[in-house]
Amino acid sequence: MKKVQLFFILALMILMLAANQLIGAAGRNLLGGLPWYGWTGACLFLLVIGLFFSFRDAARERLLLQWGVVPDASIDETNVPLTLEQLEKYDPDGPDYPHPVIITERCIGCHACVDACPHDVLAIVNNYATPVARDQCMEDTSCQVECPVSPKACIVVNTTKKIPPRKVPNRDAAFMTNVPGCYIIGDVSGTPLIKNAANEGAGCLRHIAAELGGDEAAREPKAEIAVAIIGVGPAGLSAAITAQTLGLPYVAIEQDRVLATIDAYPANKFIFFKPETMESRGAIRVEGAGAQREAILDDWKRAMAESAVRVNEDESCRSVKKAADGDYFIVETERGFEKEPVIYRARRVVLALGNRGTPMKLNVTGENLKVTRDGRTEDKVKYRLADAEAYRRRRIVVVGAGNSAIEAAVDLVARRDGNRISFRPEDEINEVALVIRSDLKNDLKFENKMQVYDCIDEGRMQAFFGTAIKEIRDGEVVLMNARTKEVTQTIPNDYVFAMIGGDRPTKFLESIGIKIG
Repeated sequence: MKKVQLFFILALMILMLAANQLIGAAGRNLLGGLPWYGWTGACLFLLVIGLFFSFRDAARERLLLQWGVVPDASIDETNVPLTLEQLEKYDPDGPDYPHPVIITERCIGCHACVDACPHDVLAIVNNYATPVARDQCMEDTSCQVECPVSPKACIVVNTTKKIPPRKVPNRDAAFMTNVPGCYIIGDVSGTPLIKNAANEGAGCLRHIAAELGGDEAAREPKAEIAVAIIGVGPAGLSAAITAQTLGLPYVAIEQDRVLATIDAYPANKFIFFKPETMESRGAIRVEGAGAQREAILDDWKRAMAESAVRVNEDESCRSVKKAADGDYFIVETERGFEKEPVIYRARRVVLALGNRGTPMKLNVTGENLKVTRDGRTEDKVKYRLADAEAYRRRRIVVVGAGNSAIEAAVDLVARRDGNRISFRPEDEINEVALVIRSDLKNDLKFENKMQVYDCIDEGRMQAFFGTAIKEIRDGEVVLMNARTKEVTQTIPNDYVFAMIGGDRPTKFLESIGIKIG
């Protein structure tokens, strides 16, 4: 019992004794100064009040046991710690200092927290994120921020930091953004799940077809098509196949190649279709636990061909604007190497861009050069490394200082086995030059930093710090001082991998008027 409650009880008893004495002195025979019906009403009133405060205090105590503090509505839910039961289950021997804890039932194995952590605290083990080096945690908290599931699967405990919410585009249950008629599906929506992307693509197009009521595009004389689908990954392909099946006039635009996101995965990589409990409702097959990259590409491209889906590849979207003179959008694109301007007028727009964004260009002479290697003509400059095994005894320049660039450079001279690397034999190893404008990035993972330095120290890789590319030629690359722009040397070269990041679609979405946050 609290002190204030005891005080009020004692005060009430004193008042009742005083009333009894006064009334008794006046010659009236009333117990405590009240008749029987007065005592009945008072008891009922006190019973109700007592029950109310009992339930309220019990609820508070329950929250105190679960959270350690009474929740405050002003505190963001991302900062609420785990319950005692969850800590005992998922972090029974956890240290007192800040570190991440993974709720495995919620984890979808998307790598978001692993990629966000700059200190290699987390890794994917048996398809789930797992803290493998808690003692290396520097309380960065970006792992929790980037976790896409709700409630969070990755939670940093013992931290006093304010953890900001993840910034994702606003949309409703029908996938429509705050811009009426403009929809967002797939990775760009904030949930990096292939199965979810396929489901959203089909669901979004069915909603649009029901809203427009058939060939509604013909009723808007200024609109040529019903829907423009921007981006043809898993979400966009599912949307395009659905549009084709429903007979909805559409255009599908892809700045690279169809399914470039899947094609960018390493050769023979097994891709999981998580969560397994989610029903597959898309227009492409995502049943079972998953499949190998090559099998997925073959199956989905077969579905695309059987549905007679048309996709405009090598066509990038420059702008999407709401028309001022009708219920439609003006979509401006650039097609092909010549960047031919194209304009579409569509009743609805579906953005299935993914989060990878457009690769950043070097913007140097010769970047668009075509070369012939082993009788095959291809781009000399590439922006991703899908299969390191496809390059042997080549002279390769890797530009960049982030994790993707460092990992690509290491893979071209060595093979990984966990934290260890083994160098390729002489008949396979490539001559790799790592070109870095300033220094290695601060968020470079410790494991990657150690491996690249091992390669440099062993003479298997050259590193040019404070250097940039001035010109790219068929069989060589001209290097220059990144600060003074003075030419430093020319080195023989077969391929250039420019891995200097990408322009995430945030600015593009905001240019349309889509709110993020």
